Amino acid sequence: MKSKIILPLLLTVILSLALVNAADLISVNKGPVFSVSNSQTYFNVNANSNSKLTMSNPVLQINDGKNHYLTVTLDPSSLNSLDMNSGATQRINANVVVDSGFVFDIKTYTFPDITLFAIDPVNSSLNETEKVSLNFLKTFCKYGENGTDLSITDFQVSNNDGDDTEWSPLDEITVDVEVTNEGTEKISSVYVEFGLYDVNGKNIVNNLDDLNNKKIKLGSIDEGDDKKASFTFKVPVDFKEENYKLVVKTYKDENTLCVSQSSALSNTYYEAITGARETDENKQLVVDNIIITPSPAQCGDKVQISGNVVNIGDTDYEDQVKVTLYNKDLGINLEQVIREDFDQGDSSPVDFEFDVPESVKEKSYDLEFRVWYDYDSDDETYSIGSDKIIQPIVIQGNCKTTVTDTANARITAELDSETPEAVAGKQIIINANLKNTGSVETEYTISVSGNTAWSSLVSVTPQKITLAPGDSKDVSIVLTLDPTAEGDKEFTVKAVYGAKTTEQKVALSIVSSGAGSQAFAEHIKANWFIYLIVLVNIILIIAIIVVIRRMLSPKRDEYQ
Repeated sequence: MKSKIILPLLLTVILSLALVNAADLISVNKGPVFSVSNSQTYFNVNANSNSKLTMSNPVLQINDGKNHYLTVTLDPSSLNSLDMNSGATQRINANVVVDSGFVFDIKTYTFPDITLFAIDPVNSSLNETEKVSLNFLKTFCKYGENGTDLSITDFQVSNNDGDDTEWSPLDEITVDVEVTNEGTEKISSVYVEFGLYDVNGKNIVNNLDDLNNKKIKLGSIDEGDDKKASFTFKVPVDFKEENYKLVVKTYKDENTLCVSQSSALSNTYYEAITGARETDENKQLVVDNIIITPSPAQCGDKVQISGNVVNIGDTDYEDQVKVTLYNKDLGINLEQVIREDFDQGDSSPVDFEFDVPESVKEKSYDLEFRVWYDYDSDDETYSIGSDKIIQPIVIQGNCKTTVTDTANARITAELDSETPEAVAGKQIIINANLKNTGSVETEYTISVSGNTAWSSLVSVTPQKITLAPGDSKDVSIVLTLDPTAEGDKEFTVKAVYGAKTTEQKVALSIVSSGAGSQAFAEHIKANWFIYLIVLVNIILIIAIIVVIRRMLSPKRDEYQ
């Protein structure tokens, strides 16, 4: 029974001693972080109870990898059993020195920890160890963050290939920045600037191709208003598969007002960008920066084309590459061999020259470039051909075209066999045939005119026809003739194409609905003698048949 009581008691004592040994003898509060514009800071050690304080003095240095240092000195540099009464404060001043040539990255640098050890002067079992770290914040602002009257309220990255934060060589990038005046007065001469830092902390913004301007002046911004800046550029061909930091800042005078942090940025002080190389083997070598002179070109001109063959892929290619330029209509079939290795990011100029024929059409032509690589010297072949790279060229002026493409047509028409006669009050069908007698494919619209005084149009089928040169097609035209129509009539079948019209007149002779019996009577009157002879012959034939039948019939009284 006693053991059951003593055991929990011992555990309580041990736990109490542990809690006492972990007592909060001191506390630390730090001043502002170091920055380019702030080389001094401090930290205070506050005694929460009577204690003796000891402070180590480690070497507080950061190496940029190229033997340039950030170095911190402390004052006092060390403490050894400093007696501190409860409530007392010991201030430790800190200064940083930046070596000339130190290469900064956009980040927070953390120096090695300073170790503080406090012990109770009466009970040595009561002690505490405290670690203190000092930081150096490097932002895109030259002298660090200064002021709050300007803010970056919006930040957008747009990539033409759709992946805004993964960039590949030759991607076209747009960076949009919105700046707001958060102050109470108008701010004049406001600037926006952007940069791009690689893994070595180097700002490579000047390597970006076709960059319009890395710094844009927004001018004055009224209180509460905002303005926008837009940066456009092309990712360079030697862009590596590594991480980058896209940064931006707005300022009036960097000494007094500069802001580079924003909640619109993925990492407060920068936007994380990932570099990627092209992995599709048919897209790794391309022709870029194609320049055509003159442009547009005239017939008879000598055209010069320059460009760069670039390796934007993730593979190195040896020996040599070949570039071809082709266009059938202009009679171009050229090639140029570049006898050198093409490693990732390599670039080499390429040039072509050709004469524009004097008799081609004035229009835009597609020049087709292709790059051939992965050369096999044994059989002198290339195993990979790039996708076609199309560059238009406009030919305009001084052209002497020998053959002019024309559009033309021929129409024939006749009554359909179903309605061989045009009878008043009835429908007639006219079969028209349309033939393309021109030299280009043409669309024709068919119509009828000149018939409304004696008939009405029922249908034209089809009304639109597209024919290749030499082809033809039938068109069915249905008319309803007026009941009172009579005599010779004429109407026109039309084919309209572009600004031209081909016409064919069709003649009809319309008879009245009773004209059939009258014509028959007149026919008999004019030919009565023939009909009389036919009638006499018919009577004679009937008489002969009757006589024959009587002769062959048996006499009845012979059998009675």
